[in-house]
Amino acid sequence: MQSNLTKLNEIAERQFQENSYKNLFCTMGSQLHFNRTTRKEIKLLNEELLNLSNEDKKVLLVNLSRGFVKTLYQTDPYINFSNEDNLIIQTIYSLLMRDITRQLPVDEIERGHFQRICMLVKKTNPAVYQINHNSNRDAKHFVCAEYSPEFQLNLLKIDSSFLIDPILDIGCGEHGCLVEYLRARHLTVYGIDRLQQNKDYYCNCDWLEFMYGDQKWGTIISHLSFSSHFLHHFLQNDGIDRLYAGTYMKILKSLASGGRWIYTPSVSFIENLLPQTEYHVNRTPVDSGINKTVITRF
Repeated sequence: MQSNLTKLNEIAERQFQENSYKNLFCTMGSQLHFNRTTRKEIKLLNEELLNLSNEDKKVLLVNLSRGFVKTLYQTDPYINFSNEDNLIIQTIYSLLMRDITRQLPVDEIERGHFQRICMLVKKTNPAVYQINHNSNRDAKHFVCAEYSPEFQLNLLKIDSSFLIDPILDIGCGEHGCLVEYLRARHLTVYGIDRLQQNKDYYCNCDWLEFMYGDQKWGTIISHLSFSSHFLHHFLQNDGIDRLYAGTYMKILKSLASGGRWIYTPSVSFIENLLPQTEYHVNRTPVDSGINKTVITRF
């Protein structure tokens, strides 16, 4: 049934592209709709979904969930989904498949599916609802990019020859550019990112739920990733900042003695509270209005 699975993934990918950057909470009416291909094919998918093996159904649900999350992250990288939320997302797509196999009217399937999505985002990310509950047809868009390794190392003033193994890149990006660059220079480097896949030295995970370990890492790097999200949620005062504060301390405790965490932007409101007997904090400007922090564990 590989051909069916491939076809279903292709239909889903086109649908995700169709709804990219659209405002889920537009007050002028729903902006989320099935495109022509989806509306046409949905009437014919009943048999193909029923004929999928259980294993292929699991693969399809994972692909649909990942495509949905990736589409939202492209619009708003500050949106946050826990592992529990990701299971709910898979349930939402399981319900979509159920409605299709029950051969409900297309308009009813469409309405029910997008209502479930909006309810999930509103409940898990209330700040997203607050900034988008307006008449704009497009969602508020935050620019996010995967920077070249040379740019990151230059901005952070890092000489790769002085990095201490093992190294962790928090928010390494879908392509893991910095991880690959450093591993090509014979360094032991790992990367975590919610857009990565679980393979080799990469982990597909939320950095709030990753098991960092204790006194494990020689160097941790996070350029415009963890700390920028921490700042965002701190300013939004949405409660998620408390999760970031807890994870921030877990990351520090995962440093080996003499290990360093190098990141931008600085988060002085928590750095100033760190015990000076355990950590040395060094902040330096790297760009207009942006500081770099290097924390060394004694």
